Amino acid sequence: MGSEASGLSNNEISYANCTMQIPTNPEFKSLNLSHSVIIIAQFVANLIKLKKSKYSKSKKIKSASKKDILSMANFCIKNLEKRNFFKPIEKKPIMLENLRSIFYKMELSEKETRILSSVFASLSKKNVH
Repeated sequence: MGSEASGLSNNEISYANCTMQIPTNPEFKSLNLSHSVIIIAQFVANLIKLKKSKYSKSKKIKSASKKDILSMANFCIKNLEKRNFFKPIEKKPIMLENLRSIFYKMELSEKETRILSSVFASLSKKNVH
């Protein structure tokens, strides 16, 4: 949750694993920040009480930390910049937001971030025939 005046920027949202929107009256979409927090807290509390999940990861799989994902994403972005991927340049900020959003929503494991980093490293090497 961002500031009461403006919420979160698209750039900040691009770092989120998931987002949620509180259903409001279309005529008046604004909610007080403290009210929003209590609505979300109640929702999360209800989810915790359910303790029912159709899907759960193996305990052997370690989820990647935000730091691991950020490091991998930055490595990918650095390699894309070397290849002049971000064209036109004025679209680069939204392209970066979209890339980060993809990586954070994937719920990657530590192993998967290492694999993707290796893929990005391999793709960044000059073609050798």
